[in-house]
Amino acid sequence: MSNLKDFLARLMLAFSLLCGAGAATAGPIYSVRIDTATLGGGPAYLGLYFIGLADAAQASATVSNLAGALAGPADVTGAITGTLPGPLEFSNAGGGSELVQAITLGGVFSFDVTFMMGAGDVGTTFGWALFNDTSYLGADGDLGTVSLQPGAAPGGVYLLANASAISDVQVVPEPGTVWLILLAAMPLAMLARRRSSTSSRS
Repeated sequence: MSNLKDFLARLMLAFSLLCGAGAATAGPIYSVRIDTATLGGGPAYLGLYFIGLADAAQASATVSNLAGALAGPADVTGAITGTLPGPLEFSNAGGGSELVQAITLGGVFSFDVTFMMGAGDVGTTFGWALFNDTSYLGADGDLGTVSLQPGAAPGGVYLLANASAISDVQVVPEPGTVWLILLAAMPLAMLARRRSSTSSRS
């Protein structure tokens, strides 16, 4: 009977770890905050883009919780589905997709973004920038980028470059991944408890 319990506990652990590995391919949540207080007021544009080469591994970026002083509807190029404040799903198919949103400077803008990527050899880049009709604002180009680099398995490796002091990025694990880690730890705790009670009896 004890052997059966050990087997079931190990089976539960293996299943939990397998589920956790599958969920991890979605990657972390990138929480982006852009503080435009130092840029004064007035109209400008927030640009979000997701661009890969023609032979890039298939990938998508999901933007949610886009907040701030948005002004009017967004201008969309390429394959983007959903409506503001999100979720909006960007595709890198056909070279990629871009969203340009008119904004009013002076406050904080924020959004969350997650990624899914298939296997392949060529990566894709997600970036964000502020600009007006004549120049970039807050940086000489993008405020920040996340580069998706394909790995041996779907999911890839995400490399973050933050190019501006007005843009802050927090990387947090997905809530589902945290729960799966806790679920995987339960059989280990049960196993340790059973071994402890068995050794105390002998």
